[in-house]
Amino acid sequence: MVNGATRRGFIGLCLCSVGTGLAAGLASGPALAVARPVIGSLAPPVRPACISSPFGPRHPPGPRAASFHNGIDFPAPEGAWVHAARGGEVVRIGRSAEFGLAVDLQHQGAEGGGFVTRYAHLGTIAPALADGRRSVAAGQSLGRVGRSGITYGTHVHLEVHVAGRPIDPAPFFDSLSCARAPAGT
Repeated sequence: MVNGATRRGFIGLCLCSVGTGLAAGLASGPALAVARPVIGSLAPPVRPACISSPFGPRHPPGPRAASFHNGIDFPAPEGAWVHAARGGEVVRIGRSAEFGLAVDLQHQGAEGGGFVTRYAHLGTIAPALADGRRSVAAGQSLGRVGRSGITYGTHVHLEVHVAGRPIDPAPFFDSLSCARAPAGT
């Protein structure tokens, strides 16, 4: 079983995204327009869901934070289950200094093509995946929220990649910014 160490902490933001070798700067424009029909809508990986740190440049980036954030962050308490935003195939379960324990899923697009979702900063991997299951259904548990990798608090960092390039995942979710979310979310 693949388990990562977890630490107690406050809900915070991710410091990820530089040094991954992935192109940045695709927050909008042609890449996002092409991705919309490929991806369709996605279910949030945790509930209740709000976005605490958006895709794009950080101002200021912080002492350990990257200057560009290649995903979005969903705050959640340590130990909460993280669920697949869409059914797909596990293409990677691994650990890195930046993302900590992470799961990458390959998905078929709504109109052909495909895309990858990455779920990072996990504390543990779901037993079924740790035991070798590679096919996952939408909403299936992938692991539990932790504080692995570079992070200021407990959350799930989620990325969407089309043709190997990160795009802004927010338009594919019905989630609000945590600053605008109703009380109790």
